[in-house]
Amino acid sequence: MARDIDYAAIAVKTAIVEKFGRKCELQDLNVTAQDKTIEVRDGRKVAEGTRDDLLAALRKSDTYEALWQELSPAS
Repeated sequence: MARDIDYAAIAVKTAIVEKFGRKCELQDLNVTAQDKTIEVRDGRKVAEGTRDDLLAALRKSDTYEALWQELSPAS
């Protein structure tokens, strides 16, 4: 039986693919539900957050690279 977080992970991946899928190669994109957060991974890039935080970062980003900059913790 799927959990709410599983559906949230699907929603995040779908939103990323809809926004950037025509412009970027996303075959390495993996979005996985954890216990209470969602992990987004593309190659060596990894980010984790809630559905709301990940979708907010997606809305702010004009490019796929900008999304990863938004998801990266402040250095």
